[in-house]
Amino acid sequence: MSQAPDFMVILAADPPCLEVLRTVAQRLGCDHAAVDDVDEMAAVLAWRQPTLAVLAVDRLSNAGYGAVPLLAEAGRRPATVLVGALDPRVLASVRCAADARGLPIIGTYARPLDPASLERLLTPVLNGAPPIRREEIERGLAGHEFHLAYQPKIRIGGGACAFQGVEALVRWRHPHRGDLQPRHFWAAVEAFGLECQVTDFVITEAVRQAGTWRRADLALELVVNLSPRLVTDRGFPDRLQCLLEEHDVPPDRIVLDVTETAASLDRDLMLDVFTRLRIAGVGLALDNFGVGTSSLTELYRMPFSEVKVDRGLLADVARERDAEVIVRGIVRLAHDLGLAVCAEGVETRDLLEFARSANFDAAQGHLFCAPARATEIERLMRTWPQATPALRAEEALAAARAGRRRAAATQDSRS
Repeated sequence: MSQAPDFMVILAADPPCLEVLRTVAQRLGCDHAAVDDVDEMAAVLAWRQPTLAVLAVDRLSNAGYGAVPLLAEAGRRPATVLVGALDPRVLASVRCAADARGLPIIGTYARPLDPASLERLLTPVLNGAPPIRREEIERGLAGHEFHLAYQPKIRIGGGACAFQGVEALVRWRHPHRGDLQPRHFWAAVEAFGLECQVTDFVITEAVRQAGTWRRADLALELVVNLSPRLVTDRGFPDRLQCLLEEHDVPPDRIVLDVTETAASLDRDLMLDVFTRLRIAGVGLALDNFGVGTSSLTELYRMPFSEVKVDRGLLADVARERDAEVIVRGIVRLAHDLGLAVCAEGVETRDLLEFARSANFDAAQGHLFCAPARATEIERLMRTWPQATPALRAEEALAAARAGRRRAAATQDSRS
C-alpha cells in the first residue's frame, strides 16, 4: 500500500500569497488545503493531520493567530510557518507565543513570499529530517562549526585563463546532520533573522584569510556575498573598513556581491551605504543578473563596479538563440557603462568558449575548480596557469568523444 503524500494546511492567505504556497506545495509533491477561518481548519483537522501549516497571522478578521492553540493541541503538531506583513518584532512575539504552546515554528516570513526560500525551508521537513532550529545555528556560530570554502574567479579575456581571485562560500560542518551547503540551511538562517550574524562571520573570516594570503605574497581579489540586511545598515561600511585595516587588506581587493533581492530594498538608504563603500575603494557586483526583477537603470543609478550574469541564463545559451542575444547584449551594455562582467556557473569548455566570444572579463564554475579549502587554493595559485583537474577532465572527456566520433565515421566508411 503506497504512503499518502504529505499535507499542508493554509489559513487565510491572500491570493498572491496563496498562489505561491500552492505552487511550492505542488513542486514538493505535497497535498494542500486552504481555509478561511479557524472553524474550517478544525474541520480539516478532523479528517487529516497536516505535516505543515502556514498561518497568515496579520489577517485578524480570519483569526489567523487564533489557529495557534488549535494546531498546538492537534495529535500531530505540524511544522508551522508564520506569514504576515507585520513589524518584525510583532512577528517575533507571535512566534514566541506559539513556541510557548509547543507549536514547532520553523520560520516566519514577511510578504511578499520568496518561493525558492520557502521551498528550501520546507524540503527537509518533508524528507523526514527535523527542521533546523535557531539554537542549532547559534551553537554552530559559537562552536566554530561554520567554515569557508573558496571558489576561484578566473580572468578569461585575451585568450588566457589567469587567476583573478576567489569567492568565499559558507559551509556548516554540523555534528549530526553532516556537511551542509547553504541550500540546506540558509532558509532557516533567513527565517530566524540571523543573516547578519552569519554574514559577519563570513566577512570576518574571509578578510582574515585575505590578510594571511597577502603576507604570503598571494595577491588576489576576494568576493563575499552581502546579506540584504547589511545593504541598509549605515554602520556596515565603517565596520568593514576597520576590519580591513586590522588585517592589512587593501579595500580594492574586496568585492561585495549584492543580489537583485537586496537591490530592491530602500534605495535611498542603500545608495548611501553603497556610495560610502565605493568611496572607500570596495567593489560592488550585482549578482544573478538577467533572471530577476532588477531594472537596467540599477546599473547606472547604483555605483556598481561589476555585473555577474546568472548561471541559469548562461545555461540557456546552448538551447535558446534568444538567450544568447540577451547575454551578449548584457555584456555590451555593461562594458559601455564601464562595468566588468563575470560569467557564473561555467561548467563546460563550450560555455567557456562562448563566454570568451561574448567578451566576458571573468568566469567562475566547476570547469576551473570546485569550491576548496584555503590550503588547496594556495596550491592552485602557486601552480597556475597549469591546467586544473577539472579542466583536464573536461579536455579528456572532449578527446574521448572526438575519438568515438572518428571511430564511428571510420566504421561507417567501411560499411
